[in-house]
Amino acid sequence: MNNLEKQLEHFSFKNLMLETDLIRLEEGGIDIQHIETIDQKEIVDTDLFESKILASARKMARFYVYYYAFENSIRSLISGRLEEKHGINWWDLKAPPGVKKNVADNQKSESDTTMAIRSDEPIAYTNFGELIDIITYNWDDFSDTIRSKKAMESVISQFGKIRNVIAHSCELEEDDIIRLKLLIKDWFRIQS
Repeated sequence: MNNLEKQLEHFSFKNLMLETDLIRLEEGGIDIQHIETIDQKEIVDTDLFESKILASARKMARFYVYYYAFENSIRSLISGRLEEKHGINWWDLKAPPGVKKNVADNQKSESDTTMAIRSDEPIAYTNFGELIDIITYNWDDFSDTIRSKKAMESVISQFGKIRNVIAHSCELEEDDIIRLKLLIKDWFRIQS
């Protein structure tokens, strides 16, 4: 490793340490706005909001990332496994009838708006609970990937309760933050 590479590596590590310190400052209530990635002028002047609400929003932003990644990793697992086992038409063959109906309703509702269509994949229109329904309905296809149906239902349903707090713009209590992190670890632990 030459001198320039060493300097770049050193700079990168110092930057990571600084980022961690900045996050701790913001979590401690000091508003330094280092997380801002979009120019405030492009959306709305954040000075219009109470500082306490903005601080809470910044604290909760990272938990939204966890929730988003968790929910979409379950969708990916479902679609990957069922496509592997049943082909590209797995949705038509293996989605529970009630889930198919709700998804069709959601897709129709979205198409009647001016919003962009979120996906061509029906699974993108499932709600969190319907993910459990799909796995349970097709348990034989997942039994070699997830060690226990009961453990899967427990992890996902508990996560759903925390998800609701995040999705409804409320702040997680410290013990629920710990619970969220443990549930994510549990999810990966129960997969074979």
